[in-house]
Amino acid sequence: MTLCSSLDDVRQQIDRLDNDMVALIVERSHYVREAARFKKTRAEVVVPERIEEIISRVRHHAHVLGGDPELVEKIYRSMIDVYIWHEAKAWLALHGADTA
Repeated sequence: MTLCSSLDDVRQQIDRLDNDMVALIVERSHYVREAARFKKTRAEVVVPERIEEIISRVRHHAHVLGGDPELVEKIYRSMIDVYIWHEAKAWLALHGADTA
């Protein structure tokens, strides 16, 4: 992490990170759509055990990095909700019907 000397420096670093994060969000969305191909029913899009596995992993990673696990969990839960919507949409586009 770079120690900033002004608010402009802080904003430049945030903008740089935002660009990196958008690239990762887009890449992750491709894999989320890919996952839809392997699921036989729309109900398989939401797997609570997998969600909790992800949350546990990212909370631990945040802790190891000296970050706030609660902050990371809240962000990830919101992000996962949107990715579930995205995957459900992809599933419907691929399978053409809502097979519970």
